[in-house]
Amino acid sequence: MEKNSESLEMYLETMYLLDLVHGKIRSVDIASKLNVSKPSVNKAVNVLKDMGYLTQETYGNIHLTDAGKKEARKIYDRHTILSCYLEEVLGISHDIAEIDACKMEHILSDETFSKIKEIVKRECRK
Repeated sequence: MEKNSESLEMYLETMYLLDLVHGKIRSVDIASKLNVSKPSVNKAVNVLKDMGYLTQETYGNIHLTDAGKKEARKIYDRHTILSCYLEEVLGISHDIAEIDACKMEHILSDETFSKIKEIVKRECRK
């Protein structure tokens, strides 16, 4: 995925986590998790379907395509590495590390992220 909007990345990451935890992705669960309206979810779902990241049953569950899973996993991996870096290396509290990692995962350049990832591989226990 090229640099997409932070919002679309958040939707994709949320869908990935819902699929991992619950084995299904429903619009109502996405709306609840992200604290957005169902029409907002429908709009994002349609954009992500057009990008080839999702399929959806008629009035039913949403499914990540292979490309969608790959991109969502990449976004989630960035989040977990950044969270580990903030918490384990910098000593930031867990709650703040999660909030900041969520913001950072969308804006860091690949070069900066790569350097942080190197540090995490050496320093983190996870």
